[in-house]
Amino acid sequence: MQRNEFADACIAMTLGIGAGMLLSVFGQKLLNQYYRNTCHNHPGHNLIYTKGFLGDTYYCINAKYVN
Repeated sequence: MQRNEFADACIAMTLGIGAGMLLSVFGQKLLNQYYRNTCHNHPGHNLIYTKGFLGDTYYCINAKYVN
């Protein structure tokens, strides 16, 4: 029986992309929780919310950069 390297490569790429996206989503959730819990401790910083492809994102940004 002959192995199909192209199919194996496609499966590996699909699984790798899927795992990477899942890790990105979970990592972003952890960062969001961290920023929401700690941003108020930084004087002169604001919590900024954005919505993106992988979900909601929060950033703790210095107020001088936000108008």
